[in-house]
Amino acid sequence: MADIEYAEAQPLVEAALARAEELKIPVSVAVVDRTREQVAFARQPGAPIFTAKVATAKAFTAASLSAPTHVTQQFTHSGGPFYGLEALGSGVVSTIPGGIPLLRDGRVIGAVGVSGGSADEDLDIAEAAAARFEEAAR
Repeated sequence: MADIEYAEAQPLVEAALARAEELKIPVSVAVVDRTREQVAFARQPGAPIFTAKVATAKAFTAASLSAPTHVTQQFTHSGGPFYGLEALGSGVVSTIPGGIPLLRDGRVIGAVGVSGGSADEDLDIAEAAAARFEEAAR
């Protein structure tokens, strides 16, 4: 199974940035491949510096757990089966909404992560990138 590559990832970043501009929210967007290595990234002017690492962590987590971060969030809080995962992840794990895995033929080939808005806004923007991925797959 081939990983997502730059030529396929960059349009996802562009779709996310376009949605962020519609919402008037400066964000960082990261796309990682199946091995969790970053293949495309952008930080809009005005997006706080920390959003770069958070967007990448959301993408890393979505690719690692093969699930959107808003779904995995419930498992990492007190009482959940993965409680403490974020603390153990040394900053590379984030279950804050805004990370979505990218699947081809039912297998994860990468993920997108967005940071800069509220949890709901980051998820909305990440979903715009995921929708672009799905459109391209048709």
